Amino acid sequence: MNIQPPVKTSQTLETSKQKEYTFLQKLLNKANMGWWEADLKTESYVCSEFISRLLGIDEDGVISFEDFNKRILREDQHHTTSYSFDKLQQSIEEVYLLHTPHGEVWIRSTICFQETDREGNTKIYGIAETQDGPHMASAYQALQNSERILHNIYKNLPVGIELYNKDGYLLDLNKKELEMFHITHKEKVIGINIFENPALPEEIKLKIRDNEEVEFTFQYDFSKIKGYYESEKTSGFINLTTRITTLYDHDRQPINYLLINVDKTENTIAYNKIQEFKNFFELVGDYAKVGYAHFDALSRNGYALSSWYKNVGEEEGTPLPEIIGIHSHFHPEDRAVMLDFLAKVVKGESTKLCRDVRIRRADGSYTWTRVNVLVRNYRPQDNVIEMLCINFDITQLKETEQMLIKAKEKAEEADRLKSAFLANMSHEIRTPLNAIVGFSSMLEEAEEQEEKHQYITIIEDNNKLLLQLISDILDLSKIEAETFDIIPERVNAKQLCNDLFQAMQMKTSPQVELRLKDNLPELTFTSDKNRLYQVLLNFVTNALKFTSEGNITIDYQIDGNEVKFSVQDTGMGIEPEKQEAIFTRFVKLNSFIPGTGLGLSIVKSAKVSSRNWEGKSVWNQNQEKGPAFGSPIQLIKKIFFKLLCHPSLYSEWQSQTLFFRQQSISSVSLQENTVCNSARQL
Repeated sequence: MNIQPPVKTSQTLETSKQKEYTFLQKLLNKANMGWWEADLKTESYVCSEFISRLLGIDEDGVISFEDFNKRILREDQHHTTSYSFDKLQQSIEEVYLLHTPHGEVWIRSTICFQETDREGNTKIYGIAETQDGPHMASAYQALQNSERILHNIYKNLPVGIELYNKDGYLLDLNKKELEMFHITHKEKVIGINIFENPALPEEIKLKIRDNEEVEFTFQYDFSKIKGYYESEKTSGFINLTTRITTLYDHDRQPINYLLINVDKTENTIAYNKIQEFKNFFELVGDYAKVGYAHFDALSRNGYALSSWYKNVGEEEGTPLPEIIGIHSHFHPEDRAVMLDFLAKVVKGESTKLCRDVRIRRADGSYTWTRVNVLVRNYRPQDNVIEMLCINFDITQLKETEQMLIKAKEKAEEADRLKSAFLANMSHEIRTPLNAIVGFSSMLEEAEEQEEKHQYITIIEDNNKLLLQLISDILDLSKIEAETFDIIPERVNAKQLCNDLFQAMQMKTSPQVELRLKDNLPELTFTSDKNRLYQVLLNFVTNALKFTSEGNITIDYQIDGNEVKFSVQDTGMGIEPEKQEAIFTRFVKLNSFIPGTGLGLSIVKSAKVSSRNWEGKSVWNQNQEKGPAFGSPIQLIKKIFFKLLCHPSLYSEWQSQTLFFRQQSISSVSLQENTVCNSARQL
């Protein structure tokens, strides 16, 4: 409604109306007030004389919404006109600080009413007044803002809010509450009584009646609310954390109950999933020996799985600051690398590390752990250097790696030995065969009996050499296949050595004396006589090959529960760097001396097993200087058999276990294994 002077109908009426209008204007001006008219179609104001003069606008009093809003100084008061007229979100009063030609002025604007014409055009009418000072205006504005903020908080807070009167009847609830409980219209639940809620625990209702402030967590069951209020959800659960507070008036009388609900369903589900994943990851970590840690490089605080603690040799639950940057269980070399890396991380010079480290265990042994450390978030200006660490135990991997290396080396050695074997055997087999074939042809042409006898002898010797070669190869293959036959029987050690002495004496050259040690003690035990004889035979045979003069001595000695067999010779000796090589297969240190290069290797590699027997032999040699044997280097060959007594051989004598023990002096050790109390023959 435009307040304008009335249209002239007559001179008298015009004068009366004019006086009335002038009087009204004087009153408004005296009260520092004016009227305004807002046209929503044209988006402009028509203002009274007072407001027009205050704003410094033309006599017609017209100013657009846009121009008026530009005069509002404070950003927190910079409301648009359309927003100001939204009754659902804005009060009918507003306080502005305006920029005017007269300086900064506080005004309060009030909406009085609105009209809509037949064409649908809406106009809003109101009044505006200046305030006496900024203090009053600010106070009013603060109150206005507080009411607006409170309303917006109540409406948009992401938690459910319910307000009940002192008798427990619901007065109001916010939008979030409607969503949580699947309520379509607020009017459908207004008036329900909290004390009749079937989903609320009874002990909680009692505390509310007693005006106690309560906070609790429970599972809200929708199946229980049927008949209490209408909801689109009639089954299922939500997890709620609820707080109920009693509101009082100035006389401390209860007037309302305020209920706040927080839906924890998503958080609960997420937590359960996280917990499930954590448990699963810990299970996988324990099984795969993979650990995880998350910490800050500056404070050293963080979190780690139990498997991470195990992999670094620490007790689970130890504070990370007592581990990170200390690494007391790391090998000193690996610890130095880790400390250097952490120092570089703090300086921004490094971001990741991958290293295999050695971890000292409680028993003093070391295991291997692969450590991967990564800088995730580098913000030293905020005192944050976030790091992740994943480690896993690779001890078994390292052991497998070493086994593979050894297997590779063994395979390469086997290939080399095979080549040496083929090369050697082709020569060793061809040599006696050539002799046999050649002298067999010459035997036909020989006329003298003595000549024929000589040829026959050569043929027989080469037949024996060829047979020995084949026999050694077969023995070696049996040893490798662990099919070496063991036939236990009663063995007289003195008789065994005497038989060997008698057999080999005929093959000894006149320049060499074969000796049997005097005063050998009596000894009877259970063993494989033939194999033991073979071992000693190989010793003596080897000695005969390399001894052109001097002597060869067969001996055994009893020392407590041990017996030491030895074959000593005064042969050509062996250079120190070649002493280990004599026990290698197919190796001959002197190619001009006949032989297969397998004899000593067979003795060293002898390893037998059967149902009740097991045994092995190991070789070593010593250097002993002195005139006793006329050689600067004395080779003492030794073999040890470990033989478990076969039950069928238990008898009245005391059985023994013969086993090998690596010592500085070659020996065969005799370990006592008592079966009965009968006297033993030693």
